[in-house]
Amino acid sequence: MLIMTKTMPVSFHVSKKPCLSVIDVFKGLPLPILGMIGDQATDKKYAKRESIFLEDDSAEFVWFVKEGHVKEVSHLFNGKSKTLCMVGPGGMFGVSAFGGGKYGFHGLAETDASVLSFPIPVFQDLMEKYPVLAGGVLSRLSKLLRHSKDMQIFAQEPAEKRLLHVLVGMTAEYGLTIPLTRREIAEMAGTAVETCIRVLSRLETAGFITSLHGKLTIQNLEKIKERLEASQ
Repeated sequence: MLIMTKTMPVSFHVSKKPCLSVIDVFKGLPLPILGMIGDQATDKKYAKRESIFLEDDSAEFVWFVKEGHVKEVSHLFNGKSKTLCMVGPGGMFGVSAFGGGKYGFHGLAETDASVLSFPIPVFQDLMEKYPVLAGGVLSRLSKLLRHSKDMQIFAQEPAEKRLLHVLVGMTAEYGLTIPLTRREIAEMAGTAVETCIRVLSRLETAGFITSLHGKLTIQNLEKIKERLEASQ
């Protein structure tokens, strides 16, 4: 179980002009504009397993991943944790900040990570000024909503089908190498770790995946998709 303590970043620095060109929602903007926008961002580094924000923290910032991986975690009433999503380089997280209030989930550095943050009012002004940026944010939010809807639809499906769905979905985010442990995959699929291990072992025996050092590599995505479709 994750320990919900908030600590200061191992190292902290403010960059006058962080490199925004690696962030997905900013990619449609010219470099000179990115330089000006970068002046308004805060650049922080977090160590692996370090809290970025907690569920009950006031949502004051919008966050982006420059390097490493960040995950959003929900702590359930039964004491268990559920990984809602994993965000890699270029991704956006903490989007509940747009509505104010509290974040509602735990933002955690899954690896050593470098992140950027914008105060909500500043970012809202930027979206009004640059429609390309607003469009990028809308696209990202739409993707998150589709993911949430898919997870609700699959919630009542058998464990193997849920796990296959998670694997296919993660390839869209990370490519064929997925930086998730079996426990994290189990959390995202809403199943027990032991069940996840059994299913992944069957997939590995079939030659569909390989796993090493906390990472899972898809060897045959088409076969996994076929297996998912066959279970429907």
